[in-house]
Amino acid sequence: MIKQLFLTVGVAFSFGLKAQTFITDFESNALPDYHNTVYNDSTNVAGGFQSGHAFFHTQWFNSTFGGYYSGWAASAHYDSTTAGYTNLYGCMAYKGYNNSNVYAIGTGYGALTIRLTDSLIGKKVTGMYITNSTYAYTSMRDGDFVAKKFGDTTGTGCNCAQGTYPDWFKLTAKRYYGGVLQNDSAELYLADFRFSNSAQDYLLKTWTWLNLSNLGNVDSLAFFLHSSDNGSFGMNTPAFFCIDDLTLSMITGIQNVIAESGLSVYPNPASSEVVINFNTSQAAYVKMRIVDVTGREMFTQNMNSFAGENKLRVDVSEFPAGVYYVIINAGENTVTQKLIKQ
Repeated sequence: MIKQLFLTVGVAFSFGLKAQTFITDFESNALPDYHNTVYNDSTNVAGGFQSGHAFFHTQWFNSTFGGYYSGWAASAHYDSTTAGYTNLYGCMAYKGYNNSNVYAIGTGYGALTIRLTDSLIGKKVTGMYITNSTYAYTSMRDGDFVAKKFGDTTGTGCNCAQGTYPDWFKLTAKRYYGGVLQNDSAELYLADFRFSNSAQDYLLKTWTWLNLSNLGNVDSLAFFLHSSDNGSFGMNTPAFFCIDDLTLSMITGIQNVIAESGLSVYPNPASSEVVINFNTSQAAYVKMRIVDVTGREMFTQNMNSFAGENKLRVDVSEFPAGVYYVIINAGENTVTQKLIKQ
């Protein structure tokens, strides 16, 4: 059999059916003026608002202190510069993903939930785009009256080398299925200062894809924020983050369109060259990317696979050491594999 050499992730495909995709982009939550406006339906006794095929839970307490205690708001508050708690609804990317008008911002020091509704209950969540809120980003960048400046060891008294006094801010997503919180999880670092090379430290300020396809079937999503900066009352880092384009999928028919199996990425960790392969049951159009943790594309290629084994040797020697993700899109499906570059 003739083998075609190209880069992707090991995935086995079956064909003949279609995956319907549903994207919650919050544009349906029309705001009266696409500037400095938000929507979280404080009058809704159910505690939240509907957008697309999902319900976004909100708890209210006192509008004097900015509105909501925990939960979600659809936002068109275009402010990526003002620091502090007076800017609860701003996004560091300024506007929504792909420069859209509306995004959502969530806050909560416990579980922050999104509940799937109607025909999408119990179906698969492909993923969503994530970035920092302006409030959280500027707090980590500069410090404030509660939270520390990330990467700043001044006053610690340890004379710590870079990477030995690590700062980080992490989002963890889990799923509810059958009314039970499952152990499956997906993570994204909104800030990471744990690298031995300070050039790799980052605060996320662009929209970055969080792959959730490995969670399986979902009734609700639960999000948890954790930080390296904590005090006697819990996390000091402002518990805010932004999302857009929540993507859900539903397989129609009796076969799976894509089965996540046969993955082969080696060596991993890699230092100079990596081999990535997969098998397809017949020819398929594939889009492949390698991105870093901030979503910056390091390599991209569009291709047609052959039936059978497909693989490629890729030179990653020029990639800075760190974590990368190999992402393959085939039709409506997305699969992601972590790659470590030494």
